[in-house]
Amino acid sequence: MTWSRIQRTELATEAYVLMNENEMAGCQYHNNQHIEEMYQYLEDTDEPYDEALDWVVMFHDVVYDEKPMKEERSAKLFFDLVYKYRGCNMDTNDIDRVQLLIMETEHHKVTDDVYLEGSSAIIRADLHALASKVDTINNFTKIMNESMSLYGCTTEEFATNNIQFMTGLHQRVATNSLVDIEHKELYSKIIKGIELTIRLAKALKDAE
Repeated sequence: MTWSRIQRTELATEAYVLMNENEMAGCQYHNNQHIEEMYQYLEDTDEPYDEALDWVVMFHDVVYDEKPMKEERSAKLFFDLVYKYRGCNMDTNDIDRVQLLIMETEHHKVTDDVYLEGSSAIIRADLHALASKVDTINNFTKIMNESMSLYGCTTEEFATNNIQFMTGLHQRVATNSLVDIEHKELYSKIIKGIELTIRLAKALKDAE
């Protein structure tokens, strides 16, 4: 992993520890492997380096449990920890931008706002695995097991909720392709991955 420049800092180490704790609590998808795959995407696509984006990748899923407002709590935790541990060299404005970009991962809707530079990159990095049929299928199973572990839901409940979430995501990604025209091809592949996910969820629901 060469894109990130914060890996050896105290702050990044604390984030890794927290993500490991999440994995031990049942997070089969939202864990450090997901973070590393996002960094790999940014490296593979030659995304210009941005320290704020670096911290967003590291912290956007740092709070992942059965409770609501995960993104809000992840953003707040970053703010709390950024002044506790060494490693962040940004000014107040960029620290605020990190928090706002973490919130972008709640709905995955690209914001065409100069102040939120990095909105497209974090959303693409977070969703890029849906562009691969194999990764989509593998991650569907991981997310199903994760959801059943965290929320105590049945497979039918998971399938129902997954269909609802993915249907909304389908609409937002379609809008992203109109706003972020440069990456329209990737969004088209992601949409196919979303459609595959919905088919998998429907098949799971019908099997119950």
